[in-house]
Amino acid sequence: MAKKEDLDLDVEGKGKKSSKLKLIIILLLGLLVLGGGGGAAWYFLVIKGDRVAEADAGMEAAGEPAVQKKKNKEPPLFTGLDPAFVVSFKDQSQARFMQLSVELMSRDPEVIEAIDQYKPMLRNNLLLLFSSQKFEDVITREGKERLLEQSLEEVNDTLSNEAGIDGVEAVYFTAFVAQ
Repeated sequence: MAKKEDLDLDVEGKGKKSSKLKLIIILLLGLLVLGGGGGAAWYFLVIKGDRVAEADAGMEAAGEPAVQKKKNKEPPLFTGLDPAFVVSFKDQSQARFMQLSVELMSRDPEVIEAIDQYKPMLRNNLLLLFSSQKFEDVITREGKERLLEQSLEEVNDTLSNEAGIDGVEAVYFTAFVAQ
């Protein structure tokens, strides 16, 4: 029969062998993961990078831009044509009114200065434009969008004729009430 001391030694011996084996497996797996990550990094940085550079060079040689770069646009600048515009409409059954606030957007500070300088003229021309509209047209979304386009054209025409500059990119109605 085996002695108790012999059994303890055998159990401890097997325990040491299995923990060493686990440690070796963990180390090998760690090396495998690190090697795989390093290999992937090398592939994407070196191999893929060379292929992209070659493709860019080929496109540039063909006279095409390699990469369409985003244009560096200046941040938008806004100025309001305050106070709000108030327009009355002719209607046989009842009085109709429209009140709207207008903001203009440009990316050129010179255009914003020109808007401020010619603000009375711009307000006059826009007021004439707004008052020439039909109530039924301006209460629809399509009518409002059309009025925005006409307003933009009117503002740029006025600035072009008076200041020799245009560059208002958008007109916004920041408040719009029609009743």
